[in-house]
Amino acid sequence: MLSIARSRVLLAACTALVVACGSDNGPGSGAGNAALALGDRHACRAVESGTYCWGMGGDGQLGIGTTPEISSPVRVPDAPEFISLTAGSLHTCGLALDGMAWCWGRNADGQLGIAEGAGSACGAFACAAVPTPVAGGIRFRSLSAGAFHTCGLDTGGIAWCWGRNDVGQLGTREDGDSCDGIRCARRPVPVAGGHRFEQISAAMLHVCAIETGGTLQCWGFQTVPVEGVHTNPTFTPDAAPMAPEVEFRQVSAGGLHTCAIAEDGGTYCWGIDALGAGPSPLESAEPVPVVRGTRFRSIASARLTSCALDAQGAAWCWGTNANGEVGTVPVAGDARFNEPSAVSGEFRFVRIAGGQGTYCGITTAETTVCWGRGQFGELGTRLENSTTPVAITLPEPGPEALDPASAARAIDHAGH
Repeated sequence: MLSIARSRVLLAACTALVVACGSDNGPGSGAGNAALALGDRHACRAVESGTYCWGMGGDGQLGIGTTPEISSPVRVPDAPEFISLTAGSLHTCGLALDGMAWCWGRNADGQLGIAEGAGSACGAFACAAVPTPVAGGIRFRSLSAGAFHTCGLDTGGIAWCWGRNDVGQLGTREDGDSCDGIRCARRPVPVAGGHRFEQISAAMLHVCAIETGGTLQCWGFQTVPVEGVHTNPTFTPDAAPMAPEVEFRQVSAGGLHTCAIAEDGGTYCWGIDALGAGPSPLESAEPVPVVRGTRFRSIASARLTSCALDAQGAAWCWGTNANGEVGTVPVAGDARFNEPSAVSGEFRFVRIAGGQGTYCGITTAETTVCWGRGQFGELGTRLENSTTPVAITLPEPGPEALDPASAARAIDHAGH
């Protein structure tokens, strides 16, 4: 496993060599109720009464028509009923009951996939501050957002992606649009290769998807330079199989790593950071079994950590613990858990999702709790961070919750 210091050096090298690598993450998707998503500094949850978002909203990623710095949970007005949510660094997308995709937040790289002329500006960047339909009229069955791109599977299992494509994260070599000189696609484009997928997970700079039959394919950014191992960053827009001898049933791509669960419940990770395989190897281009022999039922990878649920719904996390995102102590910039550690509390979850330094989960009682970093409002409270899951209180539905002006008044500036 990489030391914290070495990890920071590699990430700095990545930043210098590849645009969009740095403070971004690709929250992964897990099994169960998918109506929960975390971005870099915000979170959203869809329930029967509506969709609620909280955290930092300067790029419109809260979907409430305004751009607050920090908020308590507020209802997204005029949103369709979403059956699932996903979030990238600064944007959010939802899948409606009819299969249509809606996105909101920053759109400088085309990550919203909305029609030309739709949206507005949030400061210096193009955005949509309210849910806006994705162009093309494609009916999707699932969505997954990366840092500055978004992907989805249509009803036939074909993968479509849109947004930034500087390292092949859209899975195509076709020339698309230009977003301030960077390759991108402002509308959904099909992933090359004619694959049909059952599940897809977009990360910071790459995407992985599981084909019918359990074969795992990945494309986009692969490695950063490592002294004595390889000297150049590598990436490919072509889908390439990972561990073809293993049949996978769930995948979650994080920052510079990916984790997946095999049909037999065995958990594997590869890449840099959060491998969960003990103090070594430092990195792996091939899937490495997570230690302890624990069989997990679902997994969610974040920027520098991964968390998984066991058969009883208990959460286990590993990786860096700078903000309490592993759900236990010690918390420090150089604190790292190389093996799965139990999250504090007695919670049992049906779903978890990870962001840059925060995790949230839906419990078996259908409550929402979050832990880790909270300084930007990700915990839905004034807490800066917490190693123990904190309950999120969603506003009661009512006439006020439907009014964007009322939602704006609910903003908790927490000292800003």
